[in-house]
Amino acid sequence: MGRRTFRTLVASLFAALPLAQCDSVSYDYDTYAEGDPAGAPYQTYLSNTDLKPLELQINSNQSGLASGYVFIGVNGEPTSTQNWPAIYDMSEERMGTLVWTGEYIEPFDFRAQTYKGQPVLTLFTGELLNGYGHGSYYILNQSYVEIGHFSPVGFENLGDLHEFSITADDTALVPIYHAVQADLTELGGASDAWIFECTFQEINIQTNKLLFEWNATTHVGFNESYNTIEDVGTEAAPFDYFHINSIEKDVNGDYLVSGRVMDCVYKISGDDGHIIWRLGGKQSDFQLDANVSFAFQHDARWVDDEQTRLTIFDNGPTDSVDYSRGLLLSVDQNAKTVSLIQDFYNGAKTFGQFEGSLQAINRTDPNTNFMLGYGSQPFFAEFKSNGDILLDAQFGKTNEVNGYRAYKLPWQGKPLTKPDIHFDSDRNQAYFSWNGATDVEDWVVYTANSTNTTSWMNVTSARRTGFETTIDLSDVELGTYVRGQAVNASGGGLGWTRASDGNQLYDAPDDVETISTTSMTSSSTSSSSSSTSTPITTSSTPIATSVTGTAPAPASSTTGAAVKLAHEVRGQVYVAAVVIVGGLIV
Repeated sequence: MGRRTFRTLVASLFAALPLAQCDSVSYDYDTYAEGDPAGAPYQTYLSNTDLKPLELQINSNQSGLASGYVFIGVNGEPTSTQNWPAIYDMSEERMGTLVWTGEYIEPFDFRAQTYKGQPVLTLFTGELLNGYGHGSYYILNQSYVEIGHFSPVGFENLGDLHEFSITADDTALVPIYHAVQADLTELGGASDAWIFECTFQEINIQTNKLLFEWNATTHVGFNESYNTIEDVGTEAAPFDYFHINSIEKDVNGDYLVSGRVMDCVYKISGDDGHIIWRLGGKQSDFQLDANVSFAFQHDARWVDDEQTRLTIFDNGPTDSVDYSRGLLLSVDQNAKTVSLIQDFYNGAKTFGQFEGSLQAINRTDPNTNFMLGYGSQPFFAEFKSNGDILLDAQFGKTNEVNGYRAYKLPWQGKPLTKPDIHFDSDRNQAYFSWNGATDVEDWVVYTANSTNTTSWMNVTSARRTGFETTIDLSDVELGTYVRGQAVNASGGGLGWTRASDGNQLYDAPDDVETISTTSMTSSSTSSSSSSTSTPITTSSTPIATSVTGTAPAPASSTTGAAVKLAHEVRGQVYVAAVVIVGGLIV
C-alpha cells in the first residue's frame, strides 16, 4: 500500500474523533485551521509545552523530494503567537514535523549557511517597520549557541531584514535602510524631501571591519523608480525609491542586487561600485523575451558560477501574469539577451504581494529541484526542474502568518540541552522529544526505583515518529521512575532525559549502567524508592484543540508490527491500531 493511501486510511480512522493538535499535519484544506480564530493552527507537545509551532497543511505531496529540511522565519499577526524561526522535516516518514524552533522574535532570512567551514544558522531579528526593518544579525552553531551577533558598521541595530548572506570569504552581506534628505522636485516632491537611502555593506564578521559599501543614490537616478511619491517624502515617511531586497557576491567579486520598485536586477562592480549592467527596468541593457516579464521581484541569484542561469521570484502582477512565480532564466551577458528556461508556481497560483524566494536546491545538479517561498502568503512548494509540483504546502491561513523566504537545506543539529520527557503514570504512556536534534532514530525507555542509582533497566524502545514520540508502556512492568535515552541510527546514545515519576521531573546521572531486558521482575520493582534529587516542576495538562481531518505525523513501521496512533484529548486516549502483516495493512 502506498504512503498516500496509508495516510488517507489514517486520516479516515480519526476523522470522527476530536483530535488534539499534537505533532500533527493536516491533509484536509477545508478543515485546516477550523475553529482557530487566529488562522494559525499550531502543534503542541506534552514533553515540551513551551513549543507551539505551526501545523502544516499538505496540499500535494509526491515522491522525488530533495533531501534537507525546510527553513522558515515565521512572522504572524500578534494573535497568531507565531513569530519564531522554525525548521521542519518534510521526509516521507516525518512529513511536516518540527525539528527546531527558538525564541528569536521577528526572524527574517532564516537559513543554514557555512561560516569558518562549519554549518551555522543565521537570521535577522529586530523591529519590523513599514516594508523594512531595524535590527541586527545572529549566527548560531550546530548546538544552537550564539557564536556571532553584529550590526552594520556605523549603524548600530539599524540593519535591515532583507538579506544576511555569508560569503565564501566568511564575510557578511547586509542591507541598511536609512533616511537622508534629497531633492525630489523632478518627481513632484520637495527640494528638501526625505528618502530611504538603500545601502549595502560587506563586513568582516569576526572584526566588524567594513570591506565594501554601496549606496543606491550614488549610482541610480530617482527617475528609474516605478514607485510614486504621492504623500511620502517626509522625515516621518521617507520616499522608498529603490527598495533593495537581495544581495549576492559572485565568484569574480562583483555583486548581484535586486531593486524591487525598479523592476530591475543590477550587476555592480566589486572594484568601484559602478553598475556593470541593468537587467529589466526602465534602462535595461538586456533584451528580455516576452515571457520573461517580471515586476516587484525578490531574491535574484546566480545558479551557476559561469553566470548563465539566474533565478528570480517574480511577485507581479504583470500585464500577462496575475500571480507570483519563480523564474529560471537563461542569461547571455555578451549578447545581452534573457530567455525563460522554466517558471514555477503552486496549484493555487498564489499572489504574494511582497517578499518571496526561489532556490535552486542543489546548484551543482543541472536537474536540481527548486524551492519556492511565497513571502507574504504562508505557502511554499518544491518542484522538479521541469516545473512539476512535488510538494505544495502552507503554514497557516492567508494574511495571518508569512515567511520572508523558504529554504530547503541540509542541517545537523546537536543541542546541548537534555531531551524532554513527559510520563503519564495513570495511562502508562511516555512522551519524548528533543528540540533541535536531527540524529535521533530511536527512544529507549529505562526504569528504576531511585533517581540517583547508577543502574537503569531497559524496558522497551521505539522508532522516533516525529518531533514527539509516544510510547505505550501498558504491558511493561515499571519501577518508580521512568526516563529515556535518545539513540542514533547506529545505536549510539545521544542524550538522556531527566527522570519522571509521573508528577515531577528529577535530575538523574547520565553515566549509568544499563540493564537490558524487556520487563522488570517483581523483586526489582518492590525495592525501596529514594531520591535526593531536586524536583523540577512540569505541566502534565494536555492542550487539546478540536481539529477535523488532521492526522498525526506518519509513523514508521515494520512487517508484523502494530502501529498505534494515540491522541490525548480532554483526558481521554483514543487509539487506532493498524496491523501490518506481510507488508499489507489489515
